[in-house]
Amino acid sequence: MRINLFRVKTVIVMLCILLTASACSAGGAQTDKDTLVIGYAGELSNFYPTMTDMHNKPVIQLVYDMLVRYEDGEIKPGLATEWTFNEAGTELTLKIRQGVKFHDGEPLNAAAVIANLEYYRNEGNASFLKAVSAIEKLEALDEYTVKLTYQAPYYPVLHDLCTPYLAIVSPASIIKDNYQAMNGTIGTGPYIHESFAKGEQTVFKKNKDYWGEEPAFERIIVKYVPDPATRLKALQTGEIDAVFSSTMITNNEFKQAASMSGVQGKTSKGSRTRALALNASGENLGDLRVREAIAHVINKQEIAEGLTFGYETAADEMFEGIPYIQNGLRMQRAYDVQQAAKLLDEAGWKLNESTGYREFNGKPMKLRFTYETGDAFNKELAAALQGQLKEVGLQVEVEGTDVMTWWTECVEGKFDITIWGSKGAPEDPHHFIGPMLDQTAHTAAMSALPEAADIKERIMKVLHTRDEAAIASGYEFLLNYLNDQVIVIPVTHAKELILYRSDKVADYTFGGLENGFNPAGVQKAVTR
Repeated sequence: MRINLFRVKTVIVMLCILLTASACSAGGAQTDKDTLVIGYAGELSNFYPTMTDMHNKPVIQLVYDMLVRYEDGEIKPGLATEWTFNEAGTELTLKIRQGVKFHDGEPLNAAAVIANLEYYRNEGNASFLKAVSAIEKLEALDEYTVKLTYQAPYYPVLHDLCTPYLAIVSPASIIKDNYQAMNGTIGTGPYIHESFAKGEQTVFKKNKDYWGEEPAFERIIVKYVPDPATRLKALQTGEIDAVFSSTMITNNEFKQAASMSGVQGKTSKGSRTRALALNASGENLGDLRVREAIAHVINKQEIAEGLTFGYETAADEMFEGIPYIQNGLRMQRAYDVQQAAKLLDEAGWKLNESTGYREFNGKPMKLRFTYETGDAFNKELAAALQGQLKEVGLQVEVEGTDVMTWWTECVEGKFDITIWGSKGAPEDPHHFIGPMLDQTAHTAAMSALPEAADIKERIMKVLHTRDEAAIASGYEFLLNYLNDQVIVIPVTHAKELILYRSDKVADYTFGGLENGFNPAGVQKAVTR
């Protein structure tokens, strides 16, 4: 009933927004027919691949292209038209697309690609991208051919090269040993970065010389509108034309906005999973029975239906429809409050009837639940889970922080529970599992467990082989271990969201990188 009340309150608030928006719609300023205005929660002040974050990642494909693309579950040509591996999988040869120019007029060639890969190879934030960080040697075989040499095979090398973290920039924009800034926002993509006005907007103009599919609009303006209610009001009045990304639209907002006159909403197929990480090496959750109790008390179906209005589905598995994930988890923990209470009692976490919370050896137990505030849904999810855990007397203190503070504290183990989901295709499962070596909440969560060294060795083995059977069995073991130890709890299978005005956009098709705005997927509405 708790989530239902939350939904009622949300609907009331949203109705107030809609009534206000409707009253203003007659006088709303309509955008130019050849310009698409996207309402955005964050400023694009550092619009560089090395600074890719939750704010700029969704629209980075406006300016930049990658060497290869991920479409329909397959790796397809991008700035590289073809590629071959040697038999051992330690050498990758790329043929670079000819006739392509950067926005500054410089040609795309082997030298430009090598300048990018050298830059990324030494960039600390890209260390989890073994396609670049593990490179031993880079060679230009001719003007349009590049060879990458590795000490050992790394099976997801092409998947890494699909990601916007490794987008190709003009060599002129690279500042040696500076990974916080660049000399301009210069790529080869469908739009050219035209201007940035702090606190207002970023303007992109169509690249008339684009090598790929011509984009629908002459200009795209990414307008800074940090307040969610103001963004939806602006969408209703025509001040903006679209809002993209589930990090900026909650399911509550999506449901209400999609019912607005003249506004359409679409969801992606979905390839990423919202999940929790539990600190098995921390002082509070070292007992497996306590972690199991937490898994049993989480009502995923209630969250899927109550918080996401059924747009998302309850997740029993971490991955669905992802390469190399062939079998389900061998153990499932169903929603069972009585079993959760029994496990806590067995672990010595006794319920204090006067406070309603559990104690261990007479000491009140409080769990620290952290989340990153950049995703609009995290706050709602954390509050709902806090309420569910209270049902068995678990006292949870929820704290949201900016992404760097949250990440640093996760890696240092300063949490009991945190929201840590997967990234979706083409980054899964290797970008979920691989960084557990040294860069995720799971690194800290496993650090004191006796199997920690063995797990790290297994992660290395699964990443650095080309034997597909070994990759599949390796992931099966690792995912079952994380589940058996209740270090990872999948919650819901998430989807990307987009809202747009039907008088400006006729349709939108999500690309292979669902969490990135797809310029080629925008179909312009016919105006009369």
